[in-house]
Amino acid sequence: MTMALNSIGDLAQSFVQRRQSAQLVRDLGRLTQEVSTGRAADTAKHLSGNLLPLNDIERALTLASAHRDVARIAALDAGIMQTALGRVQESADSLAAAALVTEQAGGAAQPGILAEAARAALSTMIGALNSGAAGRTLFGGDVTDRPPLADAETLLDALRTSLAAAPDQAALRGALDSFFDAPGGGFATSVYRGGQAAATAHALGAGETVALRIRADDAALRDQIKQVAMLSLLDDPALALGHDDRAAIAREMGTGLLAGQDGITRLRAQLGFAEERIAQAQSRIDAESTSLGIARNDLLSVDIFDSASALEQVQAQLETLYTLTARTARLNLANFLS
Repeated sequence: MTMALNSIGDLAQSFVQRRQSAQLVRDLGRLTQEVSTGRAADTAKHLSGNLLPLNDIERALTLASAHRDVARIAALDAGIMQTALGRVQESADSLAAAALVTEQAGGAAQPGILAEAARAALSTMIGALNSGAAGRTLFGGDVTDRPPLADAETLLDALRTSLAAAPDQAALRGALDSFFDAPGGGFATSVYRGGQAAATAHALGAGETVALRIRADDAALRDQIKQVAMLSLLDDPALALGHDDRAAIAREMGTGLLAGQDGITRLRAQLGFAEERIAQAQSRIDAESTSLGIARNDLLSVDIFDSASALEQVQAQLETLYTLTARTARLNLANFLS
């Protein structure tokens, strides 16, 4: 009688069992991941090696993420600029009211009080227009690495020098206009330090851009600074002005500040339109990202029920293999002969 023998030796059988165990463990991990995430663990196999559609989606998602970051920065910049213009407008409006009641209040001390309030307002306005974000100033056009305006003291020192030689009120007004409005005047050469070109537009994707082009030397802003600066020097002894002259200038500058409010409102409306476009772009980018994410999930998704069924089969095979391995490990001659 011939006894049947195993077709492979014990050592070879051990290697086969180990290989089967390793493969089942890998399958177990892969299927567990697919059941928990609903996405294929092996992307290339799931897409039969055709990764082009997935790569296109991933590239589009990367671009959308970049455009979202740009839109976020643009929204932040616009918000800071809107706040700054609001501070300028509020300061000018409050000072205008004070200037227009100075003559009615009477008294030699009134121009000094008004001048002190004007100097505070001037510092506030310049500080607002020197606002920045992430190390970039926002009202300096294409120059963003330094504040666009010199400080209030520098402005007043330069203006005082230009006005000191004026013999009368008419000459003083002419010197004031020349300082602020002439192309080579003191404001352009000593005060404004920003760029002459507009700030770079923000690219929001889909061929859309938004530009925040308001500069600190804009005519509307410059006009408001001019009135406030003149009021700041209302009590300066270097200017040959009598009490009546100072009262007349206070009234004129106050009227000018009120008239200039329309220009600031126009700038704020222009900025508000840009903010609306940025918000619309953000909504569009979010919608695009959502659609792309759904398309990517559709490509990578698996049937969870099929994966769960396969997972149960692998678990059963692994348990069977472990059982057989354990029984084989307990075999010995004594057990075989008993």
